[in-house]
Amino acid sequence: MSGSSIRIGKVFGIELRIDYTWFLIFALITFLLSFSIFPQLIPGLSLGSYIIIGAIASVIFFLSVLFHELMHSLVAQRNGIAVRSITLLLFGGVSQIESAPQTPGVEFKMALAGPLSSIVLGAVFVGLYYATRGVSTIVAGTAFWLGYINIILGIFNLLPGFPLDGGRVLRATLWYFTNNLRQSTAIAAGIGRGIAYTMIFVGLVGPFFTGNFSLIWFILLGWYLLRAAQVEYQEVVYHEALKGVTVGSIMTPNPITVDPHISIEELAGQYFSKHNWVAYPVAEHGAVEGIVTTRDIANLPRDMWKVTQVSNVMRPMSLDIVTSPDTEVFDLIPAIATKAGGQMLVMKDNRLVGIITVTDIDRAIVRILHLQGGIERPAA
Repeated sequence: MSGSSIRIGKVFGIELRIDYTWFLIFALITFLLSFSIFPQLIPGLSLGSYIIIGAIASVIFFLSVLFHELMHSLVAQRNGIAVRSITLLLFGGVSQIESAPQTPGVEFKMALAGPLSSIVLGAVFVGLYYATRGVSTIVAGTAFWLGYINIILGIFNLLPGFPLDGGRVLRATLWYFTNNLRQSTAIAAGIGRGIAYTMIFVGLVGPFFTGNFSLIWFILLGWYLLRAAQVEYQEVVYHEALKGVTVGSIMTPNPITVDPHISIEELAGQYFSKHNWVAYPVAEHGAVEGIVTTRDIANLPRDMWKVTQVSNVMRPMSLDIVTSPDTEVFDLIPAIATKAGGQMLVMKDNRLVGIITVTDIDRAIVRILHLQGGIERPAA
């Protein structure tokens, strides 16, 4: 168990996880299947039977979503892109890859693999429906719904708006012809925003005209797509802004270090209060032992500051908090934001040469983008 997700296994070297939000959508789909959809598709069963069938169908559906994401990931792996994990979320699944596709051709294949796999899987379930409809109404009814929902999932993901797979296909196509990733992303993200606003509109007014209050979910889905489109567009902008920028060029060089044996009271009074820093390397006799931040002392009662040493609260040396001055800043962002807690020590030949924080990265992005004329919003 880690953060907001649960590890459920590993396949092809890819960790499989379930976010806690998944349980909400799983329960909702099981409820809808058990009390609304399956009583119409498979009449004459008991409530208990509908709940069991609904739960089984929900599991198979989410396995289908997992299959969709796995196809993205396997294509990525075949093209030399490492995939850390796949996580099932409230609105589907997401693959965490080590790096973005470097060519439009790779992105095109990765993006298309998911929806095509869903459509093919849906066709298989439809075939199963025709093969069993005269034999078992339970299997046939379940297969019919699974075929329908997978085909819908595949077609929906082919809509040409970022961050849907169809939007990635569109971006890859535009990228191929224009050789401009940022502009291609802006166009695809703009169309994605249009799709998101349309879904929100349908969710707001649809129930009043159709009486179908399940359309309210379109509001949440549209909002999710709207945010995702903007976030992913900004990620591309930041990536291009930080292209070629190394840690050594934006770090704070030769930082002040603190002794591990001083008290927290001394640390606060002589270091945090005098300098505008939120983190200090901890070193003794020139040997770096770790890093201490304002966050490390935030929850320590004030009456303990005199008797508690820095060594008792610091984060000891580990690969998670160390980088080199030659590392590209953009490649560092995932680690510094999650594993390192916002600050990393910069080491060269086992010698401390600097410290870098997320604030340093933010300032570098703002400075570079100002020199480039700022961030344009995605096309509406």
